[in-house]
Amino acid sequence: MANDTKNFKVSEFTCKCGCGTNNIDQRIIDMAQKIREEVGEPVKVNSGCRCEKHNAHVGGVKGSYHTKGLAADLSSEVGAEKLFEAVQSLWRTGKLQELNYCIYYANKNFIHIDCGKKRKNVFEVRA
Repeated sequence: MANDTKNFKVSEFTCKCGCGTNNIDQRIIDMAQKIREEVGEPVKVNSGCRCEKHNAHVGGVKGSYHTKGLAADLSSEVGAEKLFEAVQSLWRTGKLQELNYCIYYANKNFIHIDCGKKRKNVFEVRA
């Protein structure tokens, strides 16, 4: 069972289709909190947990870490580039050790974070 943080409620990570799916991993909420503190501005949870049906509806990959509660997509008024830079800084200084992958979606203005399997490259930019 996940817990709220200073700036995030567990409910913000619930599937956006209204089904109530919310098996979010505490590490995701904690990472979002650290990112929010680093940028010093509010951060919005665009997508946290997804049921399989909603994941397919939004074009998520089969077996997405969103369906396992291990991922979140975040945005902010400061812009996704600033969020991405904050994540990189936190990770380099050892403050996001649980992060295994971060994608900056430049043309969609959000970032994806997850604590799924480790990848060769932790950071990726997609146009």
